[in-house]
Order: sequence, then structure tokens, then C-alpha cells
Amino acid sequence: MYHRIRTSSGDSLYTTNANEAANAATTYGYTDDRGVAFRAASATGTGLSPVYRIYSPSRGEHFWTIDATEKQDLVSTGGFTTDEGIGFYASKTADACLVPVYRFSNTTLKKHRFATTQAERDSLRAAGWADEGIKLYAAPSSPQPVDTKFTFVVIPDTQNEVVSNSTLIDHRMQWLVDNRSALDIRFVTQTGDMQNWDTPDHIQYERASNALEKLDAAGIPYALAIGNHDSAATCPGGSACPGNVNANLRNTTTFNTYFPVTRFQALAGVYETGKCDNAYHTFTAGGLNWLVLNLELWARTGAVEWAKTVLAQHPRHNVIVITHSHQTSSGAIEQSNGGYGNNSPQYVFDNALKQYANVRFIFSGHVGTSAYRKTTGIQGNEIHQILTTYHDSSTNPTRLIEVDTAANTFSTRVYSPYTNAEKQDGSKFSVSNVSWVR
Repeated sequence: MYHRIRTSSGDSLYTTNANEAANAATTYGYTDDRGVAFRAASATGTGLSPVYRIYSPSRGEHFWTIDATEKQDLVSTGGFTTDEGIGFYASKTADACLVPVYRFSNTTLKKHRFATTQAERDSLRAAGWADEGIKLYAAPSSPQPVDTKFTFVVIPDTQNEVVSNSTLIDHRMQWLVDNRSALDIRFVTQTGDMQNWDTPDHIQYERASNALEKLDAAGIPYALAIGNHDSAATCPGGSACPGNVNANLRNTTTFNTYFPVTRFQALAGVYETGKCDNAYHTFTAGGLNWLVLNLELWARTGAVEWAKTVLAQHPRHNVIVITHSHQTSSGAIEQSNGGYGNNSPQYVFDNALKQYANVRFIFSGHVGTSAYRKTTGIQGNEIHQILTTYHDSSTNPTRLIEVDTAANTFSTRVYSPYTNAEKQDGSKFSVSNVSWVR
């Protein structure tokens, strides 16, 4: 996309046609040559959407939008009376090989402009332009070096951390924020039992929610699995609540009140509208696409079937599954539904998770301390299953998974920020020859 600016008005011209860019300079005064803004397609293709080009004679402004409704509104009532058709094709969704294209507006000039790099965005803000956010995704103007190393985080059961105060969970979240750049943390997960039980004042939920606000403010995406202690199945003191225990297990009203779907920055879809019990989230890191799938505890058949559709629809994503119960304390796959769930973890694994070639990790908690098991899926992919629990009330264990997509490795360790110590219980190990989805 060639970018030219008319110096007399500040209007931008973006075009894939080099001749148009040259003629616009000599004929219409678009003499400020900004080079190539980004790379887009001149014809449609898989995953691409049209980006419409319209013009306002009264404003003297060209405008581009991938949103057909926005385009129609501006043509009908916004003064952009000249519809110049499709300017180019781009993506509405993120991908590892694409960069986000931000749109900025200047109310004084009555003009808009795109930016892809941090330097461009900073320069426009300094000049008084307002950031309207990401409007589309396109290829970078020139090949960009790929950082192949990054970290994602698994937080185990924190139920004992929030019973009497929030010091440990607060400390962990602040440590993650403070070390985000040093570790290149791209995503944070938690495998259930964030709370121990609910109370009328919901104080444990308050403590957990306030701690996670640190990640919210820092823009660190996260996903949460729901454990039995996060539902109406567990009453104060840890005993089973009265009533139908299976119905209580599926009653996650308080959890969804404190952790509504709007809090999950990378959320891409849910099983049940307005509930985060079963959801999936996407991100890019290490030059690859990633999908985090959080599944409910001892899942219902409907949730398992939904998970299968998610896995099938994202074959180019490396899948990280988080759920509360999957492995026993010895590392084997749990055979029971806990006595009051629906399907066992073995059922979920056999009928969904091991069926798809893109599943790479399954993380769980609920029992024991730590364990590791590697299984081969039916399509030959290695599935790395990692248990992390501890039920600690004196420190804040945090599993770090450091991925190197170029070396085809990952290494993991359990570190406690509060005591600045690593667990020496076999939870630290490295795996080579990992076949990432590319």
C-alpha cells in the first residue's frame, strides 16, 4: 500500500497501484511520499475482506474502512458521497504473519490516517491525532524479524491464598506485571479453585478480582478455568452445599459476576452466552498462532461437543487446554467425574482432546502437587499434560512455560515470587523436538 499525502490539506492516499500513486503526486498534489505503509491484497482470497474506499468532496478526504456498515453510514449521512469501490483486501482477524493497522483521526484537519508501528503511533499522538484503535490486519511493509521466544503462565489453585487476605495473590499478579517484559509474558492462565468458598459478602471473589485487575490494567490477557470451589457446590468451610450437587456445580453465577466475559481481552468465543465457564481465547507469539481453551470441570457432553467444533475450526493454532481436573496426583488421567460431575476427564480426552492434531498442552490442578505425562494423539501429535496444584497458603507458586518456536522446545519451572524460590520437586524440566503447528 503506497502512502502519499497532499501537503496542502493533509489528506492521505493509500493505493496498491504504483501508477496511481505517481499520477496523484504530479496531478493532484500528493507529493509527500511516505513509502509503503503496509502490504495488502488487490484481489480477494481466503480470510480476506474488502476495504472500501470513499471520498468526501466537502472535506477533501479519502477514507478507507473494512466495516460495510460504517461505509454505508458515511456514504448516506456523513458526506462521503463518492463511493470509489474496493480499495484493497485485508483481514478482520489477527494472524501471526500480520500486523494490526490502527486508524487515527485529526478533528482539526478533518482527516484520518493509518499506522502500523509504535513509532508511527507515537508520532501521530504527539501531533494531536486521536487513536481509534485497530481497524484491520495486513502484512508489514517489510519482513519483520520474528521473536521466537516467549513465556506463558499457569497459576495453580489459589483457594488458600484468598481465605484470610490477598497478600499472596496480589504479590503474584504484581510480579507478573513487573516481569512482563523481562520474561516476554504473552498470556496468563489459571486452572481453577481460585476461591475456596463463597460467603454472603463474596470477599474471596473480591480479593481474587482485585488482584487480577493488575493484569487488566497492564493489558495482559488471561483465561480462567472454573473449579468445584468456584461454584455453588462448595459452602463455607469446604463442605458440600445442600441441594442437587450437580446443579450446584454448574451454578457459577457469582464467578461470572466477578469475572464477566468482558474482562477477557483475548476472548474469541464461548459455549454459553454471557458465561466464561467454557471459552476460547487466541493470541500470537513466537511467530505462531495460539488458542487457549478453558473447559468446565467434569464437563457436560454438550460442552465437549462444542470444544470439538472449536478445535476443528482452528487447525493452524497451537492449542493450550486448561481445566480443573484432568490428571491424578500420580500423573495418570482421572477416570472419575468426582461423583457429582458429568463426564470424566478420560472421556473428555478420548472423545475430544486426543482427536485433534493441534492440541499441544493440557494443564490442570485439583489434586496432588505436580506431575507430567506425554501422550500421543490419534493423529500422531504429542500432547503434554502438566499438573500443578500445591494448595499453598504461605507462598504463591507460579508455573512458567518458556517456549522457543525456532528451537522446537519448551521448558517449565514452578517459581514462587513471594519467596524467590523454585520448586525442586521434579516440576522443572525441558522438552525438545516439539512439533509446533505452523
